[in-house]
Amino acid sequence: MKPYDSPAEQAFFELVRCGMLDSEPDAALFAALGAEGWSAVSDMARRQTVSGICYSAFCRLPGGLLPPHELLTRWVARVNAIETANRRMSAALVRLVEVMRASGLSPIVQKGLSVSRFYPAPELRECGDIDLWLPAAQFARGVAVAAGFDPNLRRNPDSSVSFVCGGFIVELHKSLVNISRPRAARRLDAIIGRMCAAGTGHSPVPSPPPMLELLLIAVHIMRHAFGTGVGLRQICDYICACRALAGAYSPDEFAATCRELGISRWIAMLNRLSALYFGVPAEILPPSGLDGADAGAISPVPLMEIIRQGGNFGHHLPGRSDKKGLRHSKLHTAAMFVRRARFAASVAPAEAMWAFIRLAFGQIYC
Repeated sequence: MKPYDSPAEQAFFELVRCGMLDSEPDAALFAALGAEGWSAVSDMARRQTVSGICYSAFCRLPGGLLPPHELLTRWVARVNAIETANRRMSAALVRLVEVMRASGLSPIVQKGLSVSRFYPAPELRECGDIDLWLPAAQFARGVAVAAGFDPNLRRNPDSSVSFVCGGFIVELHKSLVNISRPRAARRLDAIIGRMCAAGTGHSPVPSPPPMLELLLIAVHIMRHAFGTGVGLRQICDYICACRALAGAYSPDEFAATCRELGISRWIAMLNRLSALYFGVPAEILPPSGLDGADAGAISPVPLMEIIRQGGNFGHHLPGRSDKKGLRHSKLHTAAMFVRRARFAASVAPAEAMWAFIRLAFGQIYC
């Protein structure tokens, strides 16, 4: 199987891999790249929102193999913007967590700035919104605190609440790991309650327990892959988390939980993609709950095609526009779920069915 479509894509994946692992890229892949090849690499990095990760890797190349001056200048400006946004977002998040804790709440940061700590250079990971989870008993009080920052709260189809804090959109969630199948969700809630009972201490960026954080990242990728699309940045999150959290959770419990949630084939696909395209060693990847033969038979190519086609959360799909209003956005999301139904059914059929039911209900009644 040839995993890369072109020499430029192979060079791009090499930069992403080395940016995640803080290693030196293979200079031979860049010797014949030229201006056109570097332009293609830049476009891929922008579409997949990994410009900062790639930058940290190509800075290790010999001077004669760097991007052309004009492209390099634009790339540096983009990276500076990423670093500035991350500093501002970190300050807004720390302040928000302080206010919530002063109100007796126990927020946990989902993805974003929580995951960025797994990267060699956290400030180079591009962040989007701020996502926070609160235990069910605290959610109403959390919404009241949010209204103090922004009285124009928005109720979303997934029951989350959005508001603005420090110039950033914040989403307050009722689910730490968003599983749709009712029986599996109830089982997961029990695990979450047990694992989160001890709290998060005094960390300025409170993060989930290791096993739950890995599940959260994997399920987040799955839900977007089933719908509007997902980008390479989220795959980087998964790989960096696998590497950082190896040994910090029980592999047997992780595998058993995957089987209970019906996502074993999905985890196996993520693992196969990580190994094929990035050379991630099997020993740092979590067990999927499938035996070796079944897991090895799962091809990651369909997932990679979704990543290639739409880039970051499907924003680069042909005909996609973020400026056509809420109704158009809802219809687009529903259409993409239908279009990817066969893919979803091949990796997590029960979860895919319930995710679509809940999506349809939310789109109609929200």
